[in-house]
Amino acid sequence: MDKLKLRYLIREAIENIANVTSKFSVGDKVTTVDGDTANVTMAEHPFYTVELEETGTTKSFNFKDLAPFQEKVIAKTSEGISLQEGINASPGLLFHQSHNKSLSECVFRIGSKSYVEFYAEARELFNEGVLKINELDRDLVRKTDIGEYGLFESKKVPLDIPFITENLEEKKKKKKSTKKDPPIGKPKRGGSKAYYVYVKDKGKIKKVSFGSGGLRAKINNPKARKAFAARHNCDKKNDRTKPGYWSCRLPRYAKQLGLGANKNTFW
Repeated sequence: MDKLKLRYLIREAIENIANVTSKFSVGDKVTTVDGDTANVTMAEHPFYTVELEETGTTKSFNFKDLAPFQEKVIAKTSEGISLQEGINASPGLLFHQSHNKSLSECVFRIGSKSYVEFYAEARELFNEGVLKINELDRDLVRKTDIGEYGLFESKKVPLDIPFITENLEEKKKKKKSTKKDPPIGKPKRGGSKAYYVYVKDKGKIKKVSFGSGGLRAKINNPKARKAFAARHNCDKKNDRTKPGYWSCRLPRYAKQLGLGANKNTFW
């Protein structure tokens, strides 16, 4: 006997015994016991196979777990929560209930420990069937990971939390780490005197200003350079953090300062 025909004979026998008929047919649009919209793909009373509209997946349901399709009415976000009488809940959930606030109107600071624990508790009580919430809140606790933790770069972090602002201290660190250090040991024109240069002084960066317009005028005069070096004891100036060190060695940086060719001499 054909298998399909046998199925229908069995179904007919069950219906005769139970004195019921199939409530739905293939193609009917229904609402499941979970509140999802679905389309019947197989009607073999007392079980039906349906395709869920939201996910496209198939699922089997008992006769009593399907109802004629009803358009979802999204409750307002201002609709509060309702805890079953006698349930021991946190002050946060009790506050929401007494002030007619929904879960999405959480009074705790986003990202705080209390915020995460609030949603974790709400999910647990909802799954136990002792917390009634509106449709939007149901999507929040059923379709997101809010109230849960995960690992990010080996650190425990809360999931599904919007990032509104960064921590101020983290911003400062980020800004500091991305700021480029000025070039060290490369004299430039300008500043409070004729030239300036950045140097390292005990791990810190220091700006050293040195020189005058008169130095620039005499840089190509060997006698002037020799007299300057003798007068300022240039051979003894070895501290890179002092203006005298750089004034004595100005000819060595002549090219980058626009003073002509470099000269490997003191003044």
